[in-house]
Amino acid sequence: MLLSVAAMIGTAAPVYADDPDPSPTNDASFLKEMSDAGLTYHDGSQAVAAAKNVCDMANKGTSESEIEKKLQDVNSFSGNGAKKFIMLAAKSYCPKQLEPDESPAPKAPGQ
Repeated sequence: MLLSVAAMIGTAAPVYADDPDPSPTNDASFLKEMSDAGLTYHDGSQAVAAAKNVCDMANKGTSESEIEKKLQDVNSFSGNGAKKFIMLAAKSYCPKQLEPDESPAPKAPGQ
C-alpha cells in the first residue's frame, strides 16, 4: 500500500502537535511504527507532517471519522490504512486528542 502524503500536505493548515518538544527521535519512532504496521511512504518528512496535521485537525474539533475520510480522499490508503495512520499519529504526536473516551456512560434518572 502506498502512502502519498504530498497532496495532503499541500492542502493542510499549519501543523501544531501536543508534544512541546517534537524531536527527531519521536519522528523516527513514528516512521518505524508506520513501517511495522505495513504502511509505506515516499518521504518521511512528509509522512511526519501529515501525522502532525492529523493532530491539528483533531485539535480544531474534526472528528476521527472526518479525518479518516480526508486521509482516504487525499491519499492512496486502502483497507484500514487511514485508521492505522490516525492511530499511529495520535500515539506519537497527540495521544490526548484522539484517545477513546473511557468515562462511564451517563445513567438514566432513577438508575
